[in-house]
Amino acid sequence: MYIQVVALLSPILRPQAYLDPGSGSFLVQLLIAAVVGAGFLIKAYWKKIKSLFTRSGSKKENGKESGQ
Repeated sequence: MYIQVVALLSPILRPQAYLDPGSGSFLVQLLIAAVVGAGFLIKAYWKKIKSLFTRSGSKKENGKESGQ
């Protein structure tokens, strides 16, 4: 019974796969906006990102004083 209902409704539920030129340009615009937004986010948090990969000066000085 379930298979018959699905078989009858499948032509009705079939999605249309047409993309007009406006949709394509919207997707390109969305991609460009995501790249620019990521760039601004990295710029805003650059010091925090940089500090994750570098040591601070106080740790180097403490290491020299203790003889390490």
